[in-house]
Amino acid sequence: MQELRDKAAIITGGGRGVGRATALALAREGARIAVAARTASEIEAVAREVSAAGGTAVAIRSDLAVEDDIKRLVQEAEAALGPTDILVNNAGILKLAPIAQTSAELWDEMLSVNLRAVFLACREVLPGMKERRSGRIVNVGSMAGRRGYVEQGAYCATKHGLIGLSKVLALETQAYGIRVHVIAPGGVLTGLSKELRDSRGGVNESEWMTPEEVARTILYLCTQHGAALTDELVLRRYESEPWR
Repeated sequence: MQELRDKAAIITGGGRGVGRATALALAREGARIAVAARTASEIEAVAREVSAAGGTAVAIRSDLAVEDDIKRLVQEAEAALGPTDILVNNAGILKLAPIAQTSAELWDEMLSVNLRAVFLACREVLPGMKERRSGRIVNVGSMAGRRGYVEQGAYCATKHGLIGLSKVLALETQAYGIRVHVIAPGGVLTGLSKELRDSRGGVNESEWMTPEEVARTILYLCTQHGAALTDELVLRRYESEPWR
Protein backbone atom coordinates (compact mmCIF):
# COMPACT_ATOMS: atom_id res chain seq x y z
CA MET A 1 0.00 0.00 0.00
CA GLN A 2 1.38 3.40 -1.02
CA GLU A 3 0.97 5.65 2.02
CA LEU A 4 1.42 8.90 0.09
CA ARG A 5 -0.74 8.11 -2.91
CA ASP A 6 -2.00 11.28 -4.61
CA LYS A 7 -0.09 13.57 -2.24
CA ALA A 8 1.80 16.43 -3.91
CA ALA A 9 5.28 17.18 -2.57
CA ILE A 10 7.81 19.92 -3.26
CA ILE A 11 11.43 19.02 -2.53
CA THR A 12 14.08 21.73 -2.67
CA GLY A 13 17.65 20.81 -3.37
CA GLY A 14 16.18 17.82 -5.13
CA GLY A 15 18.80 17.26 -7.80
CA ARG A 16 21.25 15.20 -5.77
CA GLY A 17 22.12 13.83 -2.35
CA VAL A 18 19.40 13.79 0.25
CA GLY A 19 16.97 15.65 -2.01
CA ARG A 20 17.24 13.11 -4.82
CA ALA A 21 16.95 10.19 -2.41
CA THR A 22 13.90 11.79 -0.78
CA ALA A 23 12.21 12.40 -4.13
CA LEU A 24 12.62 8.73 -5.03
CA ALA A 25 11.51 7.52 -1.60
CA LEU A 26 8.35 9.63 -1.54
CA ALA A 27 7.53 8.78 -5.16
CA ARG A 28 7.71 5.06 -4.36
CA GLU A 29 4.96 5.68 -1.82
CA GLY A 30 2.77 7.31 -4.46
CA ALA A 31 3.54 11.01 -3.99
CA ARG A 32 3.64 13.33 -6.98
CA ILE A 33 6.96 15.15 -6.83
CA ALA A 34 8.13 18.65 -7.78
CA VAL A 35 11.94 18.55 -7.82
CA ALA A 36 13.52 21.97 -7.39
CA ALA A 37 17.12 23.16 -7.63
CA ARG A 38 19.31 25.52 -9.65
CA THR A 39 20.87 22.89 -11.94
CA ALA A 40 18.32 21.94 -14.56
CA SER A 41 20.16 18.83 -15.76
CA GLU A 42 20.21 17.32 -12.27
CA ILE A 43 16.55 17.83 -11.44
CA GLU A 44 15.49 16.69 -14.89
CA ALA A 45 17.48 13.48 -14.36
CA VAL A 46 15.73 12.88 -11.03
CA ALA A 47 12.33 13.52 -12.61
CA ARG A 48 13.16 10.94 -15.27
CA GLU A 49 14.15 8.44 -12.57
CA VAL A 50 10.82 8.92 -10.84
CA SER A 51 8.93 8.57 -14.12
CA ALA A 52 10.89 5.46 -15.11
CA ALA A 53 9.84 3.87 -11.82
CA GLY A 54 6.19 4.58 -12.58
CA GLY A 55 5.84 7.78 -10.57
CA THR A 56 4.96 11.36 -11.43
CA ALA A 57 7.48 14.19 -11.20
CA VAL A 58 8.19 17.63 -12.62
CA ALA A 59 11.51 19.44 -12.60
CA ILE A 60 11.33 23.14 -11.77
CA ARG A 61 14.55 25.12 -11.96
CA SER A 62 14.68 27.60 -9.08
CA ASP A 63 17.26 29.83 -7.48
CA LEU A 64 16.18 29.80 -3.86
CA ALA A 65 18.12 32.97 -3.16
CA VAL A 66 15.54 34.79 -5.30
CA GLU A 67 12.12 35.44 -3.77
CA ASP A 68 10.29 35.51 -7.10
CA ASP A 69 11.78 32.13 -8.02
CA ILE A 70 10.32 30.60 -4.86
CA LYS A 71 6.91 32.08 -5.61
CA ARG A 72 7.11 30.73 -9.16
CA LEU A 73 8.23 27.32 -7.89
CA VAL A 74 5.12 26.88 -5.77
CA GLN A 75 2.85 28.23 -8.49
CA GLU A 76 4.26 25.91 -11.17
CA ALA A 77 4.31 22.90 -8.85
CA GLU A 78 0.67 23.38 -7.90
CA ALA A 79 -0.36 23.99 -11.51
CA ALA A 80 1.23 20.68 -12.48
CA LEU A 81 0.52 18.51 -9.44
CA GLY A 82 -2.24 20.12 -7.44
CA PRO A 83 -2.18 21.74 -4.00
CA THR A 84 0.98 21.15 -1.98
CA ASP A 85 0.54 18.51 0.72
CA ILE A 86 4.22 18.15 1.65
CA LEU A 87 7.08 20.63 1.59
CA VAL A 88 10.59 19.31 2.21
CA ASN A 89 13.01 22.20 2.70
CA ASN A 90 16.25 20.40 1.93
CA ALA A 91 18.34 22.87 -0.09
CA GLY A 92 21.42 24.18 1.65
CA ILE A 93 25.03 25.25 1.27
CA LEU A 94 28.05 24.82 3.54
CA LYS A 95 31.28 26.77 3.13
CA LEU A 96 33.98 26.65 5.77
CA ALA A 97 35.59 29.78 7.21
CA PRO A 98 36.58 30.99 10.67
CA ILE A 99 34.32 33.79 11.84
CA ALA A 100 37.18 36.30 11.63
CA GLN A 101 37.61 35.40 7.96
CA THR A 102 33.92 35.15 7.02
CA SER A 103 32.96 37.85 4.55
CA ALA A 104 29.61 39.58 4.71
CA GLU A 105 28.90 38.18 1.25
CA LEU A 106 29.47 34.59 2.41
CA TRP A 107 27.37 35.19 5.52
CA ASP A 108 24.51 36.63 3.47
CA GLU A 109 24.68 33.84 0.88
CA MET A 110 24.39 31.10 3.48
CA LEU A 111 21.57 32.79 5.38
CA SER A 112 19.75 33.45 2.12
CA VAL A 113 19.73 29.80 0.99
CA ASN A 114 19.71 27.95 4.31
CA LEU A 115 17.22 30.07 6.25
CA ARG A 116 15.56 32.86 4.27
CA ALA A 117 14.54 30.46 1.49
CA VAL A 118 12.92 28.12 4.03
CA PHE A 119 10.89 31.01 5.43
CA LEU A 120 9.81 32.09 1.95
CA ALA A 121 8.86 28.58 0.81
CA CYS A 122 6.84 27.99 3.97
CA ARG A 123 5.12 31.33 3.57
CA GLU A 124 4.08 30.45 0.01
CA VAL A 125 2.49 27.08 0.84
CA LEU A 126 0.88 28.06 4.14
CA PRO A 127 -2.27 29.82 2.82
CA GLY A 128 -3.36 26.71 0.92
CA MET A 129 -2.46 24.34 3.74
CA LYS A 130 -4.34 26.47 6.25
CA GLU A 131 -7.39 26.66 4.00
CA ARG A 132 -7.40 22.86 3.60
CA ARG A 133 -6.50 22.42 7.29
CA SER A 134 -3.89 19.90 6.30
CA GLY A 135 -0.23 19.81 5.35
CA ARG A 136 3.23 18.72 6.33
CA ILE A 137 6.51 20.62 6.37
CA VAL A 138 9.86 18.89 6.90
CA ASN A 139 12.82 21.21 7.46
CA VAL A 140 16.18 19.55 6.98
CA GLY A 141 18.45 20.87 9.70
CA SER A 142 21.74 19.54 11.00
CA MET A 143 23.66 18.68 14.12
CA ALA A 144 25.09 22.14 13.48
CA GLY A 145 21.74 23.46 14.65
CA ARG A 146 22.35 21.89 18.06
CA ARG A 147 26.10 22.36 18.53
CA GLY A 148 28.90 24.67 17.45
CA TYR A 149 31.69 23.62 15.10
CA VAL A 150 34.85 25.54 14.23
CA GLU A 151 34.88 27.16 10.79
CA GLN A 152 31.10 26.74 10.58
CA GLY A 153 29.92 29.97 12.21
CA ALA A 154 27.62 31.00 9.37
CA TYR A 155 26.35 27.47 8.82
CA CYS A 156 25.65 26.91 12.52
CA ALA A 157 23.84 30.25 12.68
CA THR A 158 21.55 29.24 9.83
CA LYS A 159 20.77 25.83 11.30
CA HIS A 160 20.18 27.21 14.81
CA GLY A 161 17.91 29.78 13.17
CA LEU A 162 16.05 27.02 11.37
CA ILE A 163 15.17 25.45 14.73
CA GLY A 164 13.73 28.75 15.98
CA LEU A 165 11.76 29.29 12.79
CA SER A 166 10.37 25.75 12.94
CA LYS A 167 9.28 26.14 16.57
CA VAL A 168 7.26 29.26 15.79
CA LEU A 169 5.91 27.74 12.58
CA ALA A 170 4.63 24.73 14.51
CA LEU A 171 2.95 26.98 17.10
CA GLU A 172 1.27 29.14 14.48
CA THR A 173 -0.03 26.25 12.36
CA GLN A 174 -1.04 23.68 14.97
CA ALA A 175 -4.66 24.81 14.95
CA TYR A 176 -4.82 24.23 11.18
CA GLY A 177 -3.81 20.57 11.18
CA ILE A 178 -0.36 21.28 9.76
CA ARG A 179 2.51 19.13 10.99
CA VAL A 180 5.99 20.65 11.18
CA HIS A 181 9.10 18.51 11.63
CA VAL A 182 12.85 19.06 11.76
CA ILE A 183 15.36 16.36 10.96
CA ALA A 184 18.91 16.96 12.20
CA PRO A 185 21.42 14.59 10.57
CA GLY A 186 25.14 14.75 11.16
CA GLY A 187 27.74 13.29 8.82
CA VAL A 188 26.06 12.51 5.49
CA LEU A 189 27.91 11.53 2.31
CA THR A 190 26.79 14.32 0.01
CA GLY A 191 28.33 17.05 -2.07
CA LEU A 192 27.43 19.47 0.72
CA SER A 193 29.86 17.77 3.11
CA LYS A 194 32.73 17.27 0.64
CA GLU A 195 34.70 20.36 1.68
CA LEU A 196 34.27 19.39 5.33
CA ARG A 197 35.40 15.81 4.71
CA ASP A 198 38.38 16.99 2.66
CA SER A 199 39.36 19.47 5.38
CA ARG A 200 39.76 16.60 7.79
CA GLY A 201 42.33 14.94 5.58
CA GLY A 202 39.90 12.26 4.48
CA VAL A 203 37.39 10.27 6.49
CA ASN A 204 36.23 6.69 6.69
CA GLU A 205 33.20 7.01 4.44
CA SER A 206 31.78 3.72 5.67
CA GLU A 207 31.10 5.50 8.97
CA TRP A 208 29.09 8.29 7.33
CA MET A 209 25.37 8.14 6.63
CA THR A 210 24.07 7.73 3.11
CA PRO A 211 21.47 10.04 1.59
CA GLU A 212 19.11 7.07 1.39
CA GLU A 213 19.28 6.57 5.17
CA VAL A 214 18.27 10.18 5.72
CA ALA A 215 15.54 9.92 3.08
CA ARG A 216 14.00 6.93 4.85
CA THR A 217 13.73 9.04 7.98
CA ILE A 218 12.09 11.90 6.08
CA LEU A 219 9.63 9.38 4.64
CA TYR A 220 8.85 8.22 8.17
CA LEU A 221 8.05 11.80 9.19
CA CYS A 222 5.86 12.28 6.11
CA THR A 223 3.80 9.22 7.00
CA GLN A 224 3.50 9.78 10.76
CA HIS A 225 -0.15 10.11 11.72
CA GLY A 226 -2.32 9.89 14.78
CA ALA A 227 -1.80 11.50 18.17
CA ALA A 228 2.00 11.21 18.12
CA LEU A 229 4.13 13.84 16.41
CA THR A 230 7.90 14.13 16.12
CA ASP A 231 9.06 17.74 16.50
CA GLU A 232 12.75 17.04 15.87
CA LEU A 233 14.47 13.83 14.88
CA VAL A 234 18.23 13.65 15.39
CA LEU A 235 20.38 11.30 13.31
CA ARG A 236 24.01 10.82 14.27
CA ARG A 237 26.69 8.61 12.83
CA TYR A 238 26.84 5.37 14.81
CA GLU A 239 30.58 5.81 15.33
CA SER A 240 30.17 9.31 16.79
CA GLU A 241 29.81 9.91 20.53
CA PRO A 242 26.28 9.12 21.77
CA TRP A 243 24.09 11.83 23.32
CA ARG A 244 26.20 14.79 22.30
